[in-house]
Amino acid sequence: MDLTEVIDAYLVESDEFLRDMEAILLRTEVSSPTDEDLNAIFRAVHTIKGTAGMFGFESTVKFTHVVENLLDRLRAHEIPFQQELTEILLKAKDHLSYLVNEETKGKIPESKITHGNSILELMKPFQSIDADISVKNGSHKEIEKTTQNNTVTGSNALTSKTNTNDVIPGYLISFRPNRNVFAQGLDPISFIGYLKKIGKIHSLKTITETIPISDEYDPESCYLGFEIHFVTDSDLDTVRKVFNFIENDSFLHILPPGSNIEDLVDLSQQLPEEEILLGNTWKEINILTDASLINYFEELKGRKTGIVTSSVPSADPVTAALESPLEILEFKNPTQLTKDQNKSATIKVDSKRIDNLINRVGELVVSCANMNQLIGYTEDSNLQESSLLAMRLLNEVREISLKLRMVPIGDTFQKYTRTVRDLGKDLGKEIKLITEGNETELDRNIVDKLGDPLTHLVRNACDHGLETSEEREKKGKPKQGTIKLNAFHEAGSVVLEITDDGNGIQKEKVWQKGIDKGLVSGPLPDSEEEVFKLLFHPGLSTASKVTNVSGRGVGLDVVLQNIESLRGTITVKSTPNQGSRFIIRLPLTLAIIDGFLVEVGKNQFIIPMDMVLECLHFTDENKTDSNQFFPLRGNLIPFLRLKDYYPTESSGENLRENIVIVRNGEKKAGIVVERLLGEYQTVIKPMGSVFRHVKGVSGSSILGDGNVALIIDIPSLFERTIAVENERLYK
Repeated sequence: MDLTEVIDAYLVESDEFLRDMEAILLRTEVSSPTDEDLNAIFRAVHTIKGTAGMFGFESTVKFTHVVENLLDRLRAHEIPFQQELTEILLKAKDHLSYLVNEETKGKIPESKITHGNSILELMKPFQSIDADISVKNGSHKEIEKTTQNNTVTGSNALTSKTNTNDVIPGYLISFRPNRNVFAQGLDPISFIGYLKKIGKIHSLKTITETIPISDEYDPESCYLGFEIHFVTDSDLDTVRKVFNFIENDSFLHILPPGSNIEDLVDLSQQLPEEEILLGNTWKEINILTDASLINYFEELKGRKTGIVTSSVPSADPVTAALESPLEILEFKNPTQLTKDQNKSATIKVDSKRIDNLINRVGELVVSCANMNQLIGYTEDSNLQESSLLAMRLLNEVREISLKLRMVPIGDTFQKYTRTVRDLGKDLGKEIKLITEGNETELDRNIVDKLGDPLTHLVRNACDHGLETSEEREKKGKPKQGTIKLNAFHEAGSVVLEITDDGNGIQKEKVWQKGIDKGLVSGPLPDSEEEVFKLLFHPGLSTASKVTNVSGRGVGLDVVLQNIESLRGTITVKSTPNQGSRFIIRLPLTLAIIDGFLVEVGKNQFIIPMDMVLECLHFTDENKTDSNQFFPLRGNLIPFLRLKDYYPTESSGENLRENIVIVRNGEKKAGIVVERLLGEYQTVIKPMGSVFRHVKGVSGSSILGDGNVALIIDIPSLFERTIAVENERLYK
């Protein structure tokens, strides 16, 4: 059996748990953890341990078992949470992350096992070896109780014996698969059958009370439940491992031998069936006896728990015992399965499948465009109407498919909390990270490639962007430095800002470094943008000393390459002694965009629709002086003729020119073209390796008639326009 997909799901799930665990632990440095925080950390470690055990990942199980014990004592308030534990548990989280990822590939090296043991040694002062562990986790409850001489009282239902009814010691397994378990590709019976490999199923009762009438019956839903009396010498963890893979998609409750009737009472309040049914079922599978029930109520009466004995018929003590629970154990959760049905279902899908879907939708867009063009030559109104309807539906499918690949940037921002914390400790600086716009969505493929650029910019800001606490106090600044990550949408793009309130960048120093490297010459220019471009040149650094974090001039050039490979731009703004801001602009998606189709000569070009502001008629009289500026409602904006940048074959027609006003961030410019062809859905095709370094082009698209149109890279075109104007001005 190929377990590749299952293990991949285990890795994804574990990564999510560990990220949440880290976020909670980092919060504990500011404020004490709540009970819910401790429960969440415990659940993360407990779930990873269970799943790892199912796959036989021994190193992960052994490590998490000790961590789990400590967390259980913390959430039970047996020991107080101390600040030292944050550092220890963060180290445990890092090591667990290593184990989860590496043990799926093979055996863990002994050196890493030793490292893990050293982390566990740090936990010893906070826990005792003989501590009782009581684990309570969401939809199930495990209770392990032992007695000094292995004797049991009359109310100890799962091991007690009477003269008339002998109860065979064993586990009670209450198993209720969720309604949608078949849709998850899981068969509950196979898990029950696996129990036979570690013990014996003494008896089993199938619960059928939730099967609906025929009109409401759904053959793809699971309506059955199971009460199992299971006999084995294995411990509780071993029994639970059998159900690890289906546990999240079911209600599972296991009572081990030694549990008393009070535990059954607690269980009866959680299950959806009537208590009288459960009592009879447990008697039927030989879990409890009439005598144990009577003893239980006698004990309750002795403890004055408020049972009204006068309402119980005295003629039949057994019937009285069975009827009494209905009065004292009022069923509290009759709609649990209904609620499970109504929960929002989440399906994890391989990102490659989504990519394939979007690629197919893209091809469909091209085919529909071709079809519409051909239908446009006909005079069949019904056919044209049907074509428009198909195109509208395709647009909706396109929007839905693109949203499948959109993820919030907040998950990416979150991991830098740990980066900033650790760097602050290493550098001896107090640093606070603020994140804004966490809900801003971006294409998953872009987010995956943003990790390295953002990491380098954050590390740079921590190392030589921010001053030490002493230097900040001398300047009258707060002792704690601040780094802010912000994301927002703007004109069809996503803007990411990395801001710090540190030293700022000294333009004179940067320019001098450029002169020393032979990159520039002459006096310091007025244009701040021209100066800061030098920062992205390989080998140039303004750091006064080289550290293990930064200062070698390696990194910002790679940042620029990565951002440009995503069809994005990066700019820098800085004020001395106030801080710096790196601004990254990225497209929303790399797959399909709305474009504005224009024509120059016999060639067509596509301008991203989100950047188009307006279109106007253009003549040479519109120019101001001899420079390339166009007057727009009292303002002058630079413009360029597309045919000057992309040589095209003339169409032979004397067409009037039009100017398309476009925007990139805060800047506006004009693009002069010959013909406006209107809005066009564009499937982006990447340029081949031969054309990868061509400036001003971000990709291509196949038109409906089979011709190829180039997609204009507006930011790059802006840079060329500004460079041309600067060259003219300074001649």
